[in-house]
Order: sequence, then C-alpha cells, then structure tokens
Amino acid sequence: MNDLLATLPGVALLLGAVLLLPLIRPTNMLVRRGLILATFVLSLRYFWWRISETLPPMDQPADFAFGLLFMVLELMLAFSTYMCLLTFWRHRDNSPAADEYEHESRRDGNLPAVDVFIPTYNEPWEVLERTILGASALDYPHFTVWVLDDTRRDWLRDKCAQLGLRYLTRPGNEGAKAGNMNNGLHVSKQETNAPLIMVLDADFVPRRNFLRRVVGFFRDPRVALVQTPQFFFNPNMLQHNFMLSESWVDEQRFFFDTLQPAKDGWDVSYCCGTSFVARRAAVEEIGGYPTETITEDILLSFKLIDAGYVTRYLNEKLSSGLAPETIGEYIKQRSRWGIGAIQSLFVHCGPFGRNNLDFIHRLLFLETANYWLSLPTFCLFGLFAPLLYWIGGIAILRAEAAEYAYHFLPAFIASTTLFVWISGGRIMPLLTDLTEFVCASRVAPAVWKALLFRKAQPFRVTAKGMLSDRVQINWTVMLEAGALFVLTTIALLSYRTALVDGLQPDGGDPTLYTFWSCWNLLILALVMLLAVERPRRRREERFDLNEPAHLLWRGSREPARLLDMSVSGARVEIAPALATQLRDADVIIEITGIGPVTAHVTNAGGGNVNLRFGAGAPRAAIIVKLYTGDYDSVALRTEIGSAFSGIFRWVFGMR
Repeated sequence: MNDLLATLPGVALLLGAVLLLPLIRPTNMLVRRGLILATFVLSLRYFWWRISETLPPMDQPADFAFGLLFMVLELMLAFSTYMCLLTFWRHRDNSPAADEYEHESRRDGNLPAVDVFIPTYNEPWEVLERTILGASALDYPHFTVWVLDDTRRDWLRDKCAQLGLRYLTRPGNEGAKAGNMNNGLHVSKQETNAPLIMVLDADFVPRRNFLRRVVGFFRDPRVALVQTPQFFFNPNMLQHNFMLSESWVDEQRFFFDTLQPAKDGWDVSYCCGTSFVARRAAVEEIGGYPTETITEDILLSFKLIDAGYVTRYLNEKLSSGLAPETIGEYIKQRSRWGIGAIQSLFVHCGPFGRNNLDFIHRLLFLETANYWLSLPTFCLFGLFAPLLYWIGGIAILRAEAAEYAYHFLPAFIASTTLFVWISGGRIMPLLTDLTEFVCASRVAPAVWKALLFRKAQPFRVTAKGMLSDRVQINWTVMLEAGALFVLTTIALLSYRTALVDGLQPDGGDPTLYTFWSCWNLLILALVMLLAVERPRRRREERFDLNEPAHLLWRGSREPARLLDMSVSGARVEIAPALATQLRDADVIIEITGIGPVTAHVTNAGGGNVNLRFGAGAPRAAIIVKLYTGDYDSVALRTEIGSAFSGIFRWVFGMR
C-alpha cells in the first residue's frame, strides 16, 4: 500500500499533462519527443522491475514456465512499442509539396502518362461500377484504365467495352493479385507503356484530383512509390454492431493518419495494396510485383527500398473503399496480413537477408512481423492466464496488486497519453483492444503456423458489399467467448468463496488476479455483443451534400437545399408550405454537376422531402459526383445518433 501511495504524485503529474496536451498539436516536436522519452523511461522502469522481481521461482516448474512465456510475450510487445516510439520521433507532412507540384503541373502542363490498374477477382458489378466509373472520371489528361479480371467474366468484358476501357485477363491465377498485376504490367508495356502505374482495389474509388496530387512527387528520381491513406464509406463491423459510427473512427485510422506520416519521416512508408502510384521502371527493375508472399504490398515497399529508391506517403483523403462488414471477413483479412508479414521474414529483402536495407529499415520490417506474432498471442494468453491461477494454482506473475500498480500505472498512463494524443484520439484502450481480442483465436495460430512450418498459404479475397436483412450471429466467436466468460466467472466466484473460508493460494496475490479476471470478463462480454451482427439493409451509401439545388414542379422553379443523396434518391429541404403540396408528386430536381433528374416524392413534411430518382436518372453521373467528390458518408456520421453513441462520444472525447 505504501508503494501505491508513493506513486500518486507521479500519476497526478501525468494526469495533469493529459489535461494540458489537448491544447498542443501532435506535430509540436519538442513536446512530442519529451513525451516519447518519458514514456520510454517509465516503460523501462516497469520492465526492469517485471524481469527482476515478478518471475515465479524455478523450483515451481509450471509457474516458472508459464510465467517466462508470458514475460517473453510482454517483451515482444515492448519491442513493437519501442519501435513505435522511435518511429514517432520523426514526422513528415507532404501536403505542402503536393500543393507546389500540383500548381506547377497545372501551369506548365508537364504531366506523365499513367496506367490505372484495377485488379478484380469476384466482386459484383455493384462494387466494381463505382471504382471503374470513378477511375474513368479522374481529372488528368493522360491515363488509361485497365480492368484486370482474374475470373474471366464475359459480362465484365462487355461492360468494359461499352465504357471504352481496357479489359485484360489470363488463363490461370498464379501469384494471385500480384500475378494479376504482373500480367497487366507486361501487357500494358507493349500497348501504352505509361511511366507511372496507379493501383486501385476493386472496391476503392479515387477522388477526381488523385493523380494531380500525387504524380508531382515522381519528379524526384529517387521516388519509386507514393501511397495515400485508405478511408471507408461504410461502417466496419465494430462501428456498425456497436452503433458507434458517429463516435468512433475505423481502427485503421491510427496506422494511416499517425503511423504512416511518421514512417515517411524515416523514408520507409509502407505500400498498402491500393490507392498508390508506382514508377513502372522501378517495379520492373525489382522483377515486378512480389509473389513470394500473400501480401505483395509491404514486400513491394522493401524491395524498392532495397533497390535504392524511397517511398513517400501523402496523408490526404484521395480515395474511399469498403471496410470488411462481418467479423468473419475481418478475421480473414487480418489473418492474411499476419501470414504475409511472417512470410516476409524469409525473403531476400527481409530483415535477415543479405541486402541493402539500412539498420532502421530492418528494425521496422522486423517489428511488423513481431507485432503479428506477439499481440494476438498475448491477447489469447491473457484471457487464459487467470484461469491457470484459479483452477490450476499456477501464478505466472508474483506481485501484490499495490506493488504492480506502483510500477505499471505510470508506464500505462504515459503510453496511453502519448498514443491517444499523438493520434488525435484515433486509438483508445478497450475499444482498440477489442478488435485484437476478436481476432486472437484465429490469427495467433495462423501466424505461428506460418512461422514454424512455412508452408504455402492460399490468397483469400476479402468479400465486400455484403448485405443482410436480419440479425446474424457469428457462432464461432460467440461460443468461444461465451465459454471463456462462463468458465472465468465460475472459477473467480468459486475461488473467492474459498478465500472467505480461509484458504490461501500458493503464491500470487488474489486481488491482482481478481482485477485481471474482471477485465477479461468485460472484454469477453463486449466480444459476445460484437458477435451479434446487426442487419445491413442499405444497398447504397448516402452522402452529405448540403448544397443548393432547385425543384421544378408545375412550371415553377423553387429554391431548395440538397441535404444528402444516394445513387437512387435524395433528401431535400424546401419551404414547409411547399413540402405539404408535394406528397406523392413527380418532380424534377436540378443538381450541380449533373443537371435535371426526374424523381418521385416518397415522403414530405416539415420542410423535408424524400425523393426516389426515376428510371431515366443519369446513374453514372450521380456515382461520379458522389463517390469522387469531396463528400462524407452519412453512415459514418449519423447512422444511429443514439444516446448510446452520444455517451461514448462524450466519455472518450472523439472528434
């Protein structure tokens, strides 16, 4: 207890810093580096105590073995944390350079040709249509769109012919996505041979100014690739199932908005598979898109760096796509990423290869694989560790609760403060951890299997655009979490009852394991809630427009405000008196950038009118306006607007 009281002044100091940090920008490098150093020192303090004081004695083999394993996992995670701290030491904002390049290119018109690759496997036309139309509408004078179809669909070939696009397929599927793009690389070289290649996943739609913002970086002959962030116009499974679309950003925002600009400061920003532009000559120099792993993107980055090039990151919203919408697809995607990271350890340009990578590049490459090995396994082990104590009498951590808090809390508060502040609230304990626990039981075995057996792994495409009109339950996740929840509850209650009867455990502090068990119960309860997947009935995303329009009805042209719109309809604000007259009427709405569109009023009242567009509406023009314009999805702002999400927004201070 004295140790716990002694740490209170330090904790109070850290909490004071938490209150002041919102007034300081994360790009203030003096404060940023000071907090990094403080976090590093406090973390070292914790691990020194953890290693020297908390390991079980060797004369208790089970306790020692499990305790040592858990500590190794902690140290592996510490390595990833320290590499994050090192990465955060730098930061680069490339937007001013993009402004300058775009201004110069519009002035002198000196722009290189671009081949736009859209690799596709099994996506339906409803998904592909947006990407193809968006790519065709790029505000750029010299580009060719190539649809690379790896399932040889005649209907897609005919669609591309109608739109005047290049369609390309191949006899087999060797090399999966990378092999598909290499086929495009070979054929396009013979026909168009553009010096730059833009890659878009089949569900990602570019903003019209994408190439204008990116191509200027290739004036530097060292630059081989420019990556842009991934944004999404649909809620992911956590946002949707927990009704947090209004309050919580998607879990990839930390990587794209915080980590990638920091990596760029070290000239090692990662390619992420879509929404990037690469120099053809550089890709050809390294032998094409890598097929040695099932994640060609990060390996492409390091092969280019190994060849003497640099990669760049432009942190601007220049494209949007579909996030995985079910837990199953989310786990499949994460498993693929983890396996690919492990496979990358054994290639020539990996961290242990005889290559031209600098030491910092090797460390960052190694950290990526270490992250996937350690975090899912640590999460899984952490769920079972209290059960070892309650049921087996195995104490993997020998410390009193107060003593543990004395050493752990300062490090935890400092690191949490740093990560929350530096990410602008894009990462948060519990919610961020939850996505890792959901995947742990699948990802951990997959990555260790990839490490130990090194067998070839199939490339599994993540399904997108999935709809359902009823609640669905992921029974695998539900039963796993439910069984652990029940077992932990029974073990905890039974043992606490035994303590009342005067029974004492052999080593370890029951209070510490009680807190640990309660935390696990909270996590498991949330995982079970997440396994109940809410219906996704909306076939088309709605976007906020909030721009002027006009309604034509009975010969009059009335001013209106277009509030939001989808491909099939819109919501319009007009004078309340007029709204009551328009019920069930046929009207024409004039929309900026599209022109007149026939529509039918499906609901009217209170100054708002809901419109359903007629069969003759210009679908292609509407798609281009919505998906390539500077609009945000309504689903990620006001999908629910419930008190539940409002509480989360207030508690966590999400922006």
